[in-house]
Formats: sequence, C-alpha cells, structure tokens
Amino acid sequence: MLSSISLRHMRVFVAVADHGTFTAAAEVLGLTPSGLTATIRQFEDVAGTPLFDRTTRQVTLSATGARFLPTARRLISEFEEALGDLDALSKGIGGTIRIAAAPSVLTRILPGVISRFVDEHPDARLRLDELNAGEVHEAVARNEADFGIAGEWHALPDIAFSPLFSDRFGVLCRPTHAFARRSAIAWSELADQAFVGLGPESGTRAMMAAPGSWAGGAGGAGGTGGGGAGEVPVDPAEVAASDVLKRAAALGLPEAQMALRRANASERAIERVAKMAKPRQSDGGQNGNGGGAKDGPGSTMIDPVAQLRPIVETSNTLTLAAMVAEGVGITVLPELAARVADLAAPGKLAFVPLCEPVRKRPIGIITRQSRSLSPIARIFLAMVIEQAPKMDLPAAIEWG
Repeated sequence: MLSSISLRHMRVFVAVADHGTFTAAAEVLGLTPSGLTATIRQFEDVAGTPLFDRTTRQVTLSATGARFLPTARRLISEFEEALGDLDALSKGIGGTIRIAAAPSVLTRILPGVISRFVDEHPDARLRLDELNAGEVHEAVARNEADFGIAGEWHALPDIAFSPLFSDRFGVLCRPTHAFARRSAIAWSELADQAFVGLGPESGTRAMMAAPGSWAGGAGGAGGTGGGGAGEVPVDPAEVAASDVLKRAAALGLPEAQMALRRANASERAIERVAKMAKPRQSDGGQNGNGGGAKDGPGSTMIDPVAQLRPIVETSNTLTLAAMVAEGVGITVLPELAARVADLAAPGKLAFVPLCEPVRKRPIGIITRQSRSLSPIARIFLAMVIEQAPKMDLPAAIEWG
C-alpha cells in the first residue's frame, strides 16, 4: 500500500539520486549499503515501478524516478519546515499567526502593534485577513484564524467575545453639508436624507440599533428605560432586505433565502411594534417607556435605523466614503471606521456624532473556547491589549 511509504523512504530515494551510488548514499545517511538497498526495493515494490536504472557501474533515475524527485524534495522540505515551526511555537519565539479583523482595526489599531512585534519577534509571521464582523466570527469558528478582532455577531458555538473597546456612531458627510456645521445630530433627523450604506452582511446595522433600543424615541441615551408591554424584539441586521439579497435568494442560494426570510420577518415585527405603540401616544406615553414619547408620532416605537433605505449599498467602507465624497448621500459609521474612510478622501469628509440616543459599536477579541492560542499568538494578543489604548485614536473611543 502506498500509505506504507514514509519520510525515511523519501530521504533514501533523494540521497541515492543526489550521490549516484547506493554506497555513497548509505555513507551520508549513516546506513549500511544492504539496509539502504532494502529500503529502495521496498519503495519500488510499493510504488509498482522502478525508481532507478541500475548497471554494474552506476545508478541513474528511471523516467518515473526523475518525475517523482521534485515531489520528494518538496515533501521533505515542507516536513522539515513544519518541524521547525513546531519547535518555534513550543518555545514562543516564532510561527505563523493568522488574524481576521475588521477593516478599521487592521488600518488603525494593528499596524502600530505589528511594528513593535516584528522587531521583538523577527522569526514570527503574520497573516492578516480583512473581513466583516460575521466573517471574522466564522473564520475563527472554522479554525481559519487563530483569533479575530471585530464587532459582536450572532452567537456561534464555541466562540467567545471579549470586549476591547467601543466607538460611537456618527454621520459621515461632505464638509459643505448642513450637518457638518453641527456638534451633534439626532437619529430622527436622518429620515429625509439621501443615504448610502453598508450592506446587511457588514453587521454595522445590527450595532446601530440593538433590539428594542428605540422605544421612547429621544427619551433615552442608549436604551429603552424598561420597555413597554408587548414590545416585539427586532433584529435590525435582518431588516430591509436589499435587492441584491432578493436576487441571490431567487437563484436558490440557501444562505440568501434564510437571510431574506429573517428580513421579511423583522420588517413585519417593526410594523407590529409601530401599531402597538399608537395607544401610548393617546395616553401621553405613560406606559413604562422611560419618559414617554414627547414629540408625537415620530417619537414612539419606530426604529429610525429601519427607516434608512440606502440608495447605494456596498460591502466596502472605502467605496462608501467615495460615494459620500461625491455627494451621492450621507452615511452612518462608527467613528474609527469613519476616520479610516477619511483616508480615502482627505479633506472631503466630515464626521458628526449621533445622539438621542448615543449608540456605540463594541469591538472585541474573538476566540474559540475549546482551542488554546499558540505561545506566539498569546504574546501578540497581549501586546495588542497593552499597546492599542496608547495610540493616537479618536478621543471618544472607550477601552475595556
């Protein structure tokens, strides 16, 4: 059986090919000539073909042996490299670290940490993958990344989320836009604006509006203040199915069909919430919603985020910034992501915080609970936690 071929067979085969005689190869490998000859015969018997053409004076590669030699060299090299990597990992001095992270983390947080890390650990290698929040969680769950740094997402088995920092949401617009002269903007003021946004796969929409957090409109600074009876939880990440999602579902893609069903269900839930909120308007909003609705129909249970219907959707923050810079519309982004977007159009964008309520995006470290990090990955992650708060980042970022 071919499965009985081992690395020992590969080494003996390559040595004979390199030295031209069994005797010379045996001497280099520290084997007896008879032992080496037996190994080659066993290799050839299992392979079912001669690897060498033998004469009384020399040994040359057969046609099959010549074709197999590069493969044998590669297998030996990869094995030796893997052993070296394992040794480095066990000592915490090297190895490869695979990191999946949100674009803003890769652009603003990790470069400074990596600069110091590679100076202190020159034998280590890093692989960085730019993914959205859902993709980061899934990459860690599939063991395609050692750990991730991104926003929270739907719970996955075996995945742990440890908060690192949070940044506030705000409006990104052109400097000539009326909003750019403001110190803060209420979410309700966005309803009549031309809007461009990230697609539902980004996770940003879910962070902008957690379930039920809009009860009472402007009456709170970030929560419901208790919520009202009969309130229906809404997952804003699944609201407002895009045309792209509908077309994907029509093609029979299971993931798109599931997302579309959730989107439709969430839209119906929002409609039910709005209907249940109407009686509260008639009694002055005294139904336990943390202060009540003060401004009529616009201040009840309606989720202002769900009312934002992008005229352009994209999965890329830099593309979104380009749309805003060209005047296609305004958008909403967390502050760190907005600062990254500003790099794509310097001087052409303005960021203004959103209020009533203040909403924040939590960013954290995503790991698998059942799998420990390698020593070198633990060193890098500890450096991120130590160094990131010392960086020149937006002052509104809250660590921990």
